[in-house]
Amino acid sequence: MPNQNLRHALIHRKAKFIDQFVDKFKGFRRRSNFPHKEAGTIIHFLFPHSNYSGRGAFKTAHKISSRSRDLVLKTSQPKNIANDLKAYKRIPVNLRNRYFAKIYWRTKYCLLQKHGRKSPVPDEKLKKLKLVAKKHGLTDVRLDNIRKIDGHFKIIDANVSVRRKIKRN
Repeated sequence: MPNQNLRHALIHRKAKFIDQFVDKFKGFRRRSNFPHKEAGTIIHFLFPHSNYSGRGAFKTAHKISSRSRDLVLKTSQPKNIANDLKAYKRIPVNLRNRYFAKIYWRTKYCLLQKHGRKSPVPDEKLKKLKLVAKKHGLTDVRLDNIRKIDGHFKIIDANVSVRRKIKRN
């Protein structure tokens, strides 16, 4: 029985199945890296109308649709999924969903997020999003990581900036 308080509970149950599949696959094949191609095959089996949305340096995104909206299921190593959630939580709660695409939940290898359409971003909106991201310690806010969701431009992917220690003599 799906958790009643969880948004998109049926998708969450399928994501847990994907986690089990990846764990078993990595064990059988004695692999340490994430099997993006094999996970994509399972996603297309579990979500027949899903589309491959793209791949970044570490994550693969698959666009899936619920009854009410378009969502993206990101798959990757647990460290990369945790980094996405950490970047999302760096923005205060009262501003979070205004500037960053909502993240519903995460499992070990999957993360469910709102998804929008790619459209031209006005310069002033890009500057505003970059300013908000910089203020909250986020980097990698660029045109490829911004989508139009519900009529507003929002960040769909960002990284937490790492402060490097400066050696002083």
